[in-house]
Amino acid sequence: MRALIIASLAMFIVACSSAPATIQHAPHADLQLKQVSPNVDAYMGEAVRWGGKIIDVKNEQSYSQIQLVQFPLNRYGRPVESNESQGRFLVRSNEFLDPEIFTNGSMLTVYGRITDKATLKVDQKTLTLPVIDIIDSQRWPVNSASGRPYNPKHDWPFVGFGYYATGSYSP
Repeated sequence: MRALIIASLAMFIVACSSAPATIQHAPHADLQLKQVSPNVDAYMGEAVRWGGKIIDVKNEQSYSQIQLVQFPLNRYGRPVESNESQGRFLVRSNEFLDPEIFTNGSMLTVYGRITDKATLKVDQKTLTLPVIDIIDSQRWPVNSASGRPYNPKHDWPFVGFGYYATGSYSP
């Protein structure tokens, strides 16, 4: 029995450590995009952990840039797609980020420092976006390892049984 408990605990620890610590835990200040966007200059050099859905990937000669729409992060640091977004932000890396790996629509969490701001026109609206230099990142799979759709309410794949056999987790 004791061996079973130890094995279960070891599997739990391994499962929880799949993302880097910088992604799993927010920095001390835990700045939010809505807090930074109005006055990016005041937050230059600050560390942030933000995540969202990739909208665009551009590779220049000396850097790569990803545009993301921000989504709230769950307890593991994974973005949860919802109707609640604080806006958009840009991420830069000195390394080549292949658009076939960082595909539009995939989820990404980044840890980095605010180093710049950029203006971007979306339809008729001009936005000022913070630019984050990547220190660490986690690209999340579209579906969980089980192949079932991700259920953001419970941080676990939707299995289709739930309460009262309704096919959901809620009555």
